[in-house]
Amino acid sequence: MQKPGSQEESSILRLAPFEFGSFESHEVPLRFVEHRGQPHVLYSAARPPEWISWATNALVRWRIGTETFVGNASPIDDQAALQEILPEYAQQFGMVSLSRWFGQEVGCIALTESMTELSYYDRVETLFDQAARDYDRMVQDDPLNMHPRQVSSEVLSNLFPSGSHVLELGCGTGLETIPLAEAGVNVVAVDISSRMLAELDRKVHATSLGNRITTRKGTIAQLSTIVSDFGPGSFDGAFSHFGAINCEPALAGLPATLHRLIKPAGRISLGIVNRMSIAEMLLFTASLRPKRAFARFRSGPVRLSQFGVPVFLYGAQEVRRLFWPFFAKEKTTGVSVLLPPPYLGRRLQGHPGLRSLLQSMDSSVAHRPPFRHLGDYFLMQLVRR
Repeated sequence: MQKPGSQEESSILRLAPFEFGSFESHEVPLRFVEHRGQPHVLYSAARPPEWISWATNALVRWRIGTETFVGNASPIDDQAALQEILPEYAQQFGMVSLSRWFGQEVGCIALTESMTELSYYDRVETLFDQAARDYDRMVQDDPLNMHPRQVSSEVLSNLFPSGSHVLELGCGTGLETIPLAEAGVNVVAVDISSRMLAELDRKVHATSLGNRITTRKGTIAQLSTIVSDFGPGSFDGAFSHFGAINCEPALAGLPATLHRLIKPAGRISLGIVNRMSIAEMLLFTASLRPKRAFARFRSGPVRLSQFGVPVFLYGAQEVRRLFWPFFAKEKTTGVSVLLPPPYLGRRLQGHPGLRSLLQSMDSSVAHRPPFRHLGDYFLMQLVRR
């Protein structure tokens, strides 16, 4: 084993996706050389490693010794530039090793540090951009992710009949948008992530739903600007599910904006990551991690999202008070009350019978006090005053 500070160790950088607020680090150790002030990494072009796909499509983080950097990984396609880098690699590691590691076809990336600090919204967009390609698979292959989707689908089908004109905040890849449009609902779908919207547009183009779905890029905080061309009272209702609202650091202006956009007696449905999750508290307490068990009660963003996005937590009473001047609460539904949050789903892997039992029990307590306020997530339905 090489000692820290040895030549071998100093020629290693540790590359990872840029994950603002994630639970785990996903670092890949890579040999590199400095060329014109930039780290350069070689790989086999005939058999590209898995990390190439995420490294060249979004922001990355890399660590050299005790220093950490954030920036971009750019492919080196210029053969003349590659011919300058190869001798430096050969001098550092030996030509025999290069041939054994990479074969005859060699690819190369250069790492460029970002010169400007990302804003909060830039970070959130970057993380969801990174998740966009695999988002549907991650959700649809996970029963604990699909349970809230099933509850949401039932809520939306009851709330918005065919012919409704509805505003969706945080549409993602359109897992709720597409079914609503198929049911005859016209949807204006808003999201912060350009790649999430690109996935939605790809799906729309593969169907005949283009006349029912309109997309807009932006944050919830920019809502009044995004929909200014629609005008006051132009929507029959609105919804924002699966924690899009939790990604907003300030919600003070949202109720008034929605009140202006939605017709009188129009309804909205809000899906909020809860400030309290009884299942999470019990699981972490049982594993002797009390600090983690009560992490949701801390002020500021909490690292709960599967995609590394920090979320701002709200309890049902906080949301009701925030919207009270403009909307009256009709009902609250607790989701994943007895089921653990999706990011803790590995604890139920291999126990489908227990998962099914908990899901059935979850549905039975979803509308009952106090359980409706104790889930990982809750749905609140409100009506415009």
